[in-house]
Amino acid sequence: MPSSPPGSRQRPAFEASHLQAFAGPETISALPDKGGTAPWDYWQSNQGTGTLRVAAAAILSANPYNTQPWLFRLNENRIEILVNKDRNLANLDPYRRELYMGLGCALENACVAAPSLGLEANVSLLPNGQTADTAAIVEFKPTATAIHKHHKMIALRHTHRGPYLPDRQIELDVLDALSAQATSSDAALVLMKAGGAEGKNFSELVSESSRRILDTPPLKEGRHVGIRMSAPNMSDAELEKADTAWVEMTHTVACGTAAVFGLIMVRGSRTDHRLHMEAGRLWQRTHLEATLHGVAMQPMNHHIEMIDYETSSGGKSSVAGRLNLAPNWKGWEPIFGFRAGYAAGAAPASGRRPLSAVVIA
Repeated sequence: MPSSPPGSRQRPAFEASHLQAFAGPETISALPDKGGTAPWDYWQSNQGTGTLRVAAAAILSANPYNTQPWLFRLNENRIEILVNKDRNLANLDPYRRELYMGLGCALENACVAAPSLGLEANVSLLPNGQTADTAAIVEFKPTATAIHKHHKMIALRHTHRGPYLPDRQIELDVLDALSAQATSSDAALVLMKAGGAEGKNFSELVSESSRRILDTPPLKEGRHVGIRMSAPNMSDAELEKADTAWVEMTHTVACGTAAVFGLIMVRGSRTDHRLHMEAGRLWQRTHLEATLHGVAMQPMNHHIEMIDYETSSGGKSSVAGRLNLAPNWKGWEPIFGFRAGYAAGAAPASGRRPLSAVVIA
Protein backbone atom coordinates (compact mmCIF):
# COMPACT_ATOMS: atom_id res chain seq x y z
CA MET A 1 0.00 0.00 0.00
CA PRO A 2 1.41 3.43 -0.91
CA SER A 3 2.65 5.61 1.93
CA SER A 4 0.52 8.49 0.64
CA PRO A 5 -2.80 7.40 -0.94
CA PRO A 6 -3.78 8.78 -4.35
CA GLY A 7 -5.56 12.10 -4.20
CA SER A 8 -3.60 13.40 -1.22
CA ARG A 9 -3.17 17.14 -1.25
CA GLN A 10 -0.10 19.06 -0.21
CA ARG A 11 -0.31 20.24 3.39
CA PRO A 12 -1.21 23.93 3.52
CA ALA A 13 1.32 26.20 5.17
CA PHE A 14 0.68 26.78 8.88
CA GLU A 15 2.22 29.35 11.14
CA ALA A 16 3.64 28.07 14.41
CA SER A 17 0.77 29.70 16.29
CA HIS A 18 -1.77 27.66 14.32
CA LEU A 19 0.09 24.45 15.10
CA GLN A 20 0.29 25.36 18.78
CA ALA A 21 -3.42 26.11 18.85
CA PHE A 22 -4.74 22.79 17.67
CA ALA A 23 -2.00 20.57 19.05
CA GLY A 24 -2.82 21.33 22.66
CA PRO A 25 0.00 21.86 25.13
CA GLU A 26 2.68 20.41 22.86
CA THR A 27 4.09 22.20 19.84
CA ILE A 28 4.36 19.99 16.78
CA SER A 29 6.58 20.71 13.83
CA ALA A 30 4.34 19.25 11.15
CA LEU A 31 1.11 17.42 10.60
CA PRO A 32 1.37 13.65 10.09
CA ASP A 33 1.93 13.19 6.38
CA LYS A 34 1.89 9.43 5.89
CA GLY A 35 -1.22 7.80 4.48
CA GLY A 36 -2.29 4.22 3.80
CA THR A 37 -2.37 2.32 7.09
CA ALA A 38 -0.10 4.85 8.85
CA PRO A 39 -3.07 6.89 10.24
CA TRP A 40 -4.29 3.73 11.98
CA ASP A 41 -0.83 3.23 13.49
CA TYR A 42 -0.70 6.90 14.52
CA TRP A 43 -3.95 6.55 16.44
CA GLN A 44 -3.08 3.20 18.04
CA SER A 45 0.31 4.48 19.24
CA ASN A 46 -1.41 7.31 21.14
CA GLN A 47 0.28 10.06 19.17
CA GLY A 48 -1.11 13.58 18.96
CA THR A 49 -2.75 15.72 21.60
CA GLY A 50 -5.85 17.86 21.94
CA THR A 51 -8.01 18.40 18.91
CA LEU A 52 -5.33 17.00 16.62
CA ARG A 53 -5.83 13.61 18.25
CA VAL A 54 -9.60 14.01 17.97
CA ALA A 55 -9.17 14.58 14.22
CA ALA A 56 -6.89 11.53 14.06
CA ALA A 57 -9.83 9.47 15.31
CA ALA A 58 -12.30 11.15 12.95
CA ILE A 59 -10.42 10.13 9.79
CA LEU A 60 -10.65 6.45 10.79
CA SER A 61 -14.43 6.47 10.49
CA ALA A 62 -16.61 4.68 7.95
CA ASN A 63 -17.26 6.54 4.69
CA PRO A 64 -18.68 5.78 1.22
CA TYR A 65 -16.36 3.94 -1.16
CA ASN A 66 -13.46 5.13 1.02
CA THR A 67 -13.84 8.58 -0.55
CA GLN A 68 -13.04 10.28 2.80
CA PRO A 69 -15.10 13.38 1.94
CA TRP A 70 -13.91 15.53 4.85
CA LEU A 71 -11.73 18.48 5.69
CA PHE A 72 -11.01 19.81 9.18
CA ARG A 73 -10.21 23.21 10.62
CA LEU A 74 -8.74 22.92 14.11
CA ASN A 75 -7.86 25.05 17.08
CA GLU A 76 -7.44 24.32 20.77
CA ASN A 77 -11.13 24.28 21.70
CA ARG A 78 -12.91 23.70 18.42
CA ILE A 79 -13.10 21.53 15.32
CA GLU A 80 -14.94 22.41 12.15
CA ILE A 81 -15.84 19.45 9.94
CA LEU A 82 -16.04 20.69 6.38
CA VAL A 83 -17.48 19.14 3.23
CA ASN A 84 -14.97 18.22 0.55
CA LYS A 85 -17.47 18.51 -2.27
CA ASP A 86 -15.03 17.18 -4.86
CA ARG A 87 -15.05 13.75 -3.23
CA ASN A 88 -18.56 12.65 -4.15
CA LEU A 89 -20.02 9.73 -6.09
CA ALA A 90 -21.66 11.84 -8.80
CA ASN A 91 -25.02 10.38 -9.94
CA LEU A 92 -24.69 7.39 -7.62
CA ASP A 93 -25.27 9.82 -4.76
CA PRO A 94 -27.53 12.56 -6.20
CA TYR A 95 -28.62 13.90 -2.80
CA ARG A 96 -25.07 13.60 -1.36
CA ARG A 97 -26.68 11.34 1.24
CA GLU A 98 -23.67 9.04 1.43
CA LEU A 99 -21.22 11.94 1.50
CA TYR A 100 -22.90 13.56 4.50
CA MET A 101 -23.33 10.20 6.21
CA GLY A 102 -19.54 9.84 5.98
CA LEU A 103 -19.19 13.22 7.68
CA GLY A 104 -21.59 12.07 10.39
CA CYS A 105 -19.42 8.99 10.93
CA ALA A 106 -16.35 11.21 11.34
CA LEU A 107 -18.26 13.36 13.83
CA GLU A 108 -19.22 10.32 15.89
CA ASN A 109 -15.62 9.10 16.10
CA ALA A 110 -14.55 12.59 17.19
CA CYS A 111 -17.12 12.57 19.99
CA VAL A 112 -16.03 9.10 21.10
CA ALA A 113 -12.37 10.16 21.24
CA ALA A 114 -12.86 13.46 23.06
CA PRO A 115 -13.54 12.21 26.65
CA SER A 116 -10.18 10.39 26.77
CA LEU A 117 -8.54 13.80 26.34
CA GLY A 118 -10.59 15.45 29.06
CA LEU A 119 -12.79 17.19 26.48
CA GLU A 120 -16.57 17.49 26.47
CA ALA A 121 -17.99 17.88 22.96
CA ASN A 122 -20.86 20.23 22.09
CA VAL A 123 -22.04 19.64 18.51
CA SER A 124 -23.74 22.04 16.10
CA LEU A 125 -24.89 20.46 12.83
CA LEU A 126 -24.94 22.55 9.65
CA PRO A 127 -24.61 25.85 11.57
CA ASN A 128 -24.56 27.87 8.34
CA GLY A 129 -27.29 25.96 6.50
CA GLN A 130 -27.62 22.97 4.19
CA THR A 131 -25.52 24.34 1.32
CA ALA A 132 -22.59 25.80 3.29
CA ASP A 133 -19.18 24.12 3.49
CA THR A 134 -19.37 23.60 7.26
CA ALA A 135 -21.07 20.32 8.08
CA ALA A 136 -20.54 20.55 11.83
CA ILE A 137 -18.79 22.55 14.52
CA VAL A 138 -17.65 20.80 17.67
CA GLU A 139 -16.85 23.07 20.61
CA PHE A 140 -14.86 21.53 23.47
CA LYS A 141 -14.66 22.40 27.13
CA PRO A 142 -12.55 20.74 29.83
CA THR A 143 -14.08 17.85 31.72
CA ALA A 144 -12.93 14.89 33.76
CA THR A 145 -10.98 12.42 31.67
CA ALA A 146 -12.98 9.30 30.84
CA ILE A 147 -12.79 6.45 28.35
CA HIS A 148 -15.85 5.98 26.16
CA LYS A 149 -16.90 2.33 25.83
CA HIS A 150 -16.33 2.58 22.06
CA HIS A 151 -12.91 4.24 22.38
CA LYS A 152 -10.82 1.11 21.83
CA MET A 153 -13.12 0.03 19.02
CA ILE A 154 -12.04 3.00 16.85
CA ALA A 155 -8.84 1.13 15.96
CA LEU A 156 -10.56 -2.24 15.52
CA ARG A 157 -13.60 -1.26 13.44
CA HIS A 158 -13.17 -2.26 9.79
CA THR A 159 -15.63 -3.14 7.04
CA HIS A 160 -15.70 -6.93 6.56
CA ARG A 161 -16.52 -7.78 2.94
CA GLY A 162 -15.80 -11.49 3.18
CA PRO A 163 -18.07 -14.42 4.04
CA TYR A 164 -19.72 -14.64 7.44
CA LEU A 165 -20.16 -17.86 9.36
CA PRO A 166 -23.40 -19.41 8.02
CA ASP A 167 -24.18 -21.51 11.08
CA ARG A 168 -23.75 -18.83 13.72
CA GLN A 169 -26.55 -16.42 14.52
CA ILE A 170 -26.23 -13.14 16.39
CA GLU A 171 -27.44 -13.49 19.97
CA LEU A 172 -30.55 -11.58 21.06
CA ASP A 173 -28.69 -9.58 23.70
CA VAL A 174 -26.22 -8.42 21.05
CA LEU A 175 -29.06 -7.43 18.72
CA ASP A 176 -30.58 -5.49 21.61
CA ALA A 177 -27.26 -3.72 22.18
CA LEU A 178 -27.14 -2.75 18.51
CA SER A 179 -30.72 -1.49 18.57
CA ALA A 180 -29.92 0.62 21.64
CA GLN A 181 -27.52 2.73 19.57
CA ALA A 182 -30.50 4.55 18.01
CA THR A 183 -30.69 7.46 20.44
CA SER A 184 -32.10 10.20 18.17
CA SER A 185 -35.84 10.65 17.71
CA ASP A 186 -35.25 11.19 14.00
CA ALA A 187 -33.10 8.13 13.21
CA ALA A 188 -34.09 4.52 13.83
CA LEU A 189 -32.57 1.09 13.33
CA VAL A 190 -34.48 -1.85 11.83
CA LEU A 191 -32.90 -5.30 12.13
CA MET A 192 -34.15 -8.37 10.30
CA LYS A 193 -33.04 -12.00 10.29
CA ALA A 194 -31.54 -12.88 6.91
CA GLY A 195 -33.51 -16.13 6.75
CA GLY A 196 -36.89 -14.53 7.40
CA ALA A 197 -39.28 -13.09 4.84
CA GLU A 198 -38.08 -9.51 5.40
CA GLY A 199 -34.44 -10.56 5.14
CA LYS A 200 -35.02 -12.53 1.95
CA ASN A 201 -36.79 -9.54 0.43
CA PHE A 202 -33.88 -7.28 1.44
CA SER A 203 -31.40 -9.71 -0.12
CA GLU A 204 -33.38 -9.91 -3.36
CA LEU A 205 -33.58 -6.12 -3.68
CA VAL A 206 -29.86 -5.70 -3.03
CA SER A 207 -28.86 -8.34 -5.57
CA GLU A 208 -31.22 -6.96 -8.19
CA SER A 209 -30.06 -3.40 -7.55
CA SER A 210 -26.39 -4.31 -8.01
CA ARG A 211 -27.21 -5.47 -11.53
CA ARG A 212 -29.36 -2.40 -12.22
CA ILE A 213 -26.55 -0.08 -11.13
CA LEU A 214 -24.24 -1.59 -13.73
CA ASP A 215 -27.00 -1.46 -16.37
CA THR A 216 -27.60 2.26 -15.72
CA PRO A 217 -24.71 4.31 -17.17
CA PRO A 218 -24.88 7.29 -14.76
CA LEU A 219 -24.89 4.95 -11.77
CA LYS A 220 -22.12 2.77 -13.13
CA GLU A 221 -20.06 5.89 -13.77
CA GLY A 222 -20.63 7.05 -10.19
CA ARG A 223 -19.48 3.69 -8.86
CA HIS A 224 -16.33 3.95 -10.96
CA VAL A 225 -15.71 7.49 -9.69
CA GLY A 226 -15.70 6.12 -6.15
CA ILE A 227 -13.40 3.21 -6.98
CA ARG A 228 -10.92 5.43 -8.79
CA MET A 229 -10.55 7.78 -5.84
CA SER A 230 -8.53 5.10 -4.09
CA ALA A 231 -7.38 3.19 -7.19
CA PRO A 232 -6.87 5.86 -9.88
CA ASN A 233 -4.75 3.65 -12.11
CA MET A 234 -7.36 0.95 -12.67
CA SER A 235 -7.92 0.34 -16.37
CA ASP A 236 -11.35 0.11 -17.93
CA ALA A 237 -10.84 -3.63 -18.33
CA GLU A 238 -9.97 -4.00 -14.66
CA LEU A 239 -13.06 -2.01 -13.68
CA GLU A 240 -15.27 -4.24 -15.80
CA LYS A 241 -13.75 -7.32 -14.18
CA ALA A 242 -14.29 -5.78 -10.74
CA ASP A 243 -17.92 -5.00 -11.61
CA THR A 244 -18.60 -8.60 -12.63
CA ALA A 245 -17.04 -9.88 -9.42
CA TRP A 246 -18.99 -7.33 -7.37
CA VAL A 247 -22.35 -8.56 -8.63
CA GLU A 248 -21.39 -12.18 -7.99
CA MET A 249 -19.96 -11.46 -4.53
CA THR A 250 -23.01 -9.40 -3.60
CA HIS A 251 -25.28 -12.35 -4.33
CA THR A 252 -23.23 -15.29 -3.07
CA VAL A 253 -21.17 -13.79 -0.24
CA ALA A 254 -22.68 -10.53 1.02
CA CYS A 255 -26.30 -11.65 0.79
CA GLY A 256 -25.63 -15.37 0.90
CA THR A 257 -23.78 -15.50 4.22
CA ALA A 258 -25.32 -12.66 6.26
CA ALA A 259 -27.00 -13.49 9.56
CA VAL A 260 -28.84 -10.18 9.83
CA PHE A 261 -29.69 -7.29 7.56
CA GLY A 262 -30.36 -3.79 8.78
CA LEU A 263 -31.89 -0.51 7.68
CA ILE A 264 -31.37 2.94 9.09
CA MET A 265 -34.53 5.01 8.77
CA VAL A 266 -34.88 8.77 9.16
CA ARG A 267 -37.98 10.79 9.94
CA GLY A 268 -38.35 13.47 7.26
CA SER A 269 -36.93 14.14 3.80
CA ARG A 270 -34.28 11.89 2.32
CA THR A 271 -32.61 15.03 0.94
CA ASP A 272 -31.98 16.58 4.40
CA HIS A 273 -28.26 16.71 5.18
CA ARG A 274 -28.92 17.00 8.91
CA LEU A 275 -30.69 13.66 8.79
CA HIS A 276 -27.89 12.23 6.67
CA MET A 277 -25.42 13.20 9.40
CA GLU A 278 -27.64 11.80 12.15
CA ALA A 279 -27.84 8.55 10.19
CA GLY A 280 -24.06 8.56 9.74
CA ARG A 281 -23.55 8.97 13.47
CA LEU A 282 -25.93 6.08 14.08
CA TRP A 283 -24.14 3.85 11.57
CA GLN A 284 -20.74 4.59 13.11
CA ARG A 285 -22.07 4.03 16.61
CA THR A 286 -23.71 0.75 15.57
CA HIS A 287 -20.57 -0.49 13.85
CA LEU A 288 -18.44 0.38 16.89
CA GLU A 289 -20.89 -1.44 19.15
CA ALA A 290 -20.86 -4.45 16.81
CA THR A 291 -17.06 -4.47 16.93
CA LEU A 292 -17.24 -4.50 20.72
CA HIS A 293 -19.23 -7.75 20.48
CA GLY A 294 -17.08 -9.31 17.76
CA VAL A 295 -19.74 -8.86 15.06
CA ALA A 296 -18.67 -8.05 11.50
CA MET A 297 -20.56 -5.52 9.37
CA GLN A 298 -20.68 -4.20 5.81
CA PRO A 299 -22.78 -1.47 4.18
CA MET A 300 -25.36 -2.77 1.65
CA ASN A 301 -26.65 0.34 -0.05
CA HIS A 302 -27.31 -0.90 -3.56
CA HIS A 303 -31.11 -0.62 -3.27
CA ILE A 304 -30.87 2.66 -1.35
CA GLU A 305 -28.82 4.11 -4.21
CA MET A 306 -31.52 2.99 -6.64
CA ILE A 307 -34.17 4.75 -4.54
CA ASP A 308 -32.11 7.96 -4.60
CA TYR A 309 -31.67 7.73 -8.36
CA GLU A 310 -35.31 6.95 -9.08
CA THR A 311 -36.62 9.79 -6.91
CA SER A 312 -34.00 12.43 -7.79
CA SER A 313 -35.84 13.32 -11.00
CA GLY A 314 -39.13 13.75 -9.15
CA GLY A 315 -40.56 10.30 -9.76
CA LYS A 316 -41.56 7.48 -7.43
CA SER A 317 -39.25 4.62 -6.60
CA SER A 318 -40.23 1.10 -7.58
CA VAL A 319 -37.62 -0.22 -5.16
CA ALA A 320 -38.93 1.75 -2.17
CA GLY A 321 -42.39 0.33 -2.72
CA ARG A 322 -41.01 -3.20 -2.56
CA LEU A 323 -39.35 -2.77 0.82
CA ASN A 324 -42.77 -3.65 2.32
CA LEU A 325 -42.34 -1.34 5.29
CA ALA A 326 -45.08 -1.47 7.89
CA PRO A 327 -47.65 1.38 7.97
CA ASN A 328 -46.10 2.79 11.16
CA TRP A 329 -43.07 3.85 9.08
CA LYS A 330 -45.11 6.41 7.17
CA GLY A 331 -43.16 9.67 7.12
CA TRP A 332 -39.84 7.84 7.45
CA GLU A 333 -37.27 7.19 4.72
CA PRO A 334 -34.89 4.21 4.31
CA ILE A 335 -31.50 5.88 4.20
CA PHE A 336 -28.90 3.15 4.70
CA GLY A 337 -28.62 -0.62 4.50
CA PHE A 338 -26.11 -3.10 5.92
CA ARG A 339 -25.44 -6.72 6.79
CA ALA A 340 -24.06 -8.27 9.96
CA GLY A 341 -22.73 -11.61 11.15
CA TYR A 342 -19.76 -13.35 12.68
CA ALA A 343 -16.70 -13.84 10.48
CA ALA A 344 -13.84 -16.30 10.74
CA GLY A 345 -11.12 -13.65 10.65
CA ALA A 346 -10.52 -9.95 11.02
CA ALA A 347 -11.03 -7.52 8.17
CA PRO A 348 -8.08 -5.50 6.88
CA ALA A 349 -7.82 -1.76 7.46
CA SER A 350 -8.71 0.52 4.57
CA GLY A 351 -6.07 3.10 3.67
CA ARG A 352 -6.57 6.66 4.81
CA ARG A 353 -5.32 9.99 3.57
CA PRO A 354 -2.98 11.60 6.11
CA LEU A 355 -3.97 14.47 8.37
CA SER A 356 -1.72 16.71 6.31
CA ALA A 357 -4.12 16.21 3.40
CA VAL A 358 -7.32 17.02 5.26
CA VAL A 359 -6.49 19.69 7.86
CA ILE A 360 -6.75 23.20 6.43
CA ALA A 361 -5.97 26.65 7.76
